[in-house]
Amino acid sequence: METARIVAAVRGGLLEPVEQDEYFTIYDLGVKEYPPATFLVQSSVQPINLGRDMQPFMDTTKLWDFVQTNGVKLKDDTPSEVYLYNWIEGAQGPMVFDVGVVVQEDAAVDPGSGFEIKRYPAMKFASLIYEGPFPHEPDSGWQQLRWEERAKEKGLVYTERLYRELYHAFDHETRRHITEVQIEIR
Repeated sequence: METARIVAAVRGGLLEPVEQDEYFTIYDLGVKEYPPATFLVQSSVQPINLGRDMQPFMDTTKLWDFVQTNGVKLKDDTPSEVYLYNWIEGAQGPMVFDVGVVVQEDAAVDPGSGFEIKRYPAMKFASLIYEGPFPHEPDSGWQQLRWEERAKEKGLVYTERLYRELYHAFDHETRRHITEVQIEIR
């Protein structure tokens, strides 16, 4: 998932912004194809709604404790955390929400651990980079991402099956987090 390259490109000014202000910048990475990927996740298991229902899964303290305690091997050069929105009936509706990390393909966990291994096939995404405050932080430009509209403007078709956020770098001091936002396309 080339986290090091993406962070270096953003911090090195190598990407052309498509939108920015003093607090955030958005870059368009175009269409990206990814090979199969394996994730260790804490999952809602059952469909939930956007918003408040997501909060318990966004606290990753237990996830990181599990990773460290069990010596889980993370895949090299991957995001710090990944949020996977598995839409049930279309985008912005009920979803199975998974929060986790990218692990080696042969990873396994005890079914009673409270965590799951999920394997995703090769997929194609319309991909944006967002550098700035998260939606819950002051001066966020998250609402300016307009990922569906930007994809449609390029003639891309959103499958409305999967949306994911790849958290490449956290910067809580300056709030210039680097997040790759992706929608699965046909």
